[in-house]
Amino acid sequence: MVRLGGFIITYNRPKILLETIRKLFDQSFPPELLWIVDNSENLETDHAIAGLLDPRIKYYRMGYNAGPAGAAKKGLELCGAEDLDWIYWGDDNDPPFFEDTFEKLLSIQDANPYCGIIGSVGHFFDRKKGVIKRIQSRLLEKKDCLEVDVVAGGMSMLVNKSVIKSGIFPDEDLFFGFEELDFCLKVSRRGFSILVHCGVFLELRKLHKRTDFERPLYKKKTNPSREYYSLRNLLMISDKLTLNAMKSRLIKKWLAKAVYGFRYGIGYGVQNARMIFLAFYHYHKGIKGKTIPLK
Repeated sequence: MVRLGGFIITYNRPKILLETIRKLFDQSFPPELLWIVDNSENLETDHAIAGLLDPRIKYYRMGYNAGPAGAAKKGLELCGAEDLDWIYWGDDNDPPFFEDTFEKLLSIQDANPYCGIIGSVGHFFDRKKGVIKRIQSRLLEKKDCLEVDVVAGGMSMLVNKSVIKSGIFPDEDLFFGFEELDFCLKVSRRGFSILVHCGVFLELRKLHKRTDFERPLYKKKTNPSREYYSLRNLLMISDKLTLNAMKSRLIKKWLAKAVYGFRYGIGYGVQNARMIFLAFYHYHKGIKGKTIPLK
């Protein structure tokens, strides 16, 4: 019998967390245990979990906001010690969309003998340009499962225990942004495959009406601080994996973004350019972790 467990990363959202926990245990193949990794600075989440009186739930309080990256590393460490076969990596507001998600994902675990990660939605990644490449729906229609480069954040990532035993963990220095990408690229580099369930993938596209979606070349950002973390972290990842061509393209691309942002007005342009150049500066100085607030 496959042992499935996992962890949920949470930050100051006890009500949302409790609903997500309920949905996870309502799965047709539910986890046998869940670690709650709490980034909150207060005790509200601690009290909410204690009130459940559920022996399947374990609680770990980080004591500070370690971000998704730091909390994910701790969650994988905690679950690795439980000798689970598969470990669910979850966020407090992103439960699986379908009640049989885990059951379907685990049905493809033997499709590749070196399967290290399974997920609902994934992408290819261009290691020269440093960009996510969308998978065409017609490709998903032809297969039961597909090997990808990265499982998208919040898309029911399941990590095999062999990955943890190999000592592969997220980089806590990233704090926020592309921690799943960093982790998946390291897993792939060590020879593990990353699979997505094509049926679940297609159903999610239909649910969100994104079957024929085309990604725009540039989209105005509602939260420029996220742009800062995206750039800084991608540059850090390119260094760790010695992707020099990717780093060069990123620098050129984000310099162009700094200029193009002024198309949306002086105020937005200045704020956007400030975040981008701050990311360059912090990367150059080796400043990591949480540096600016996420609005």
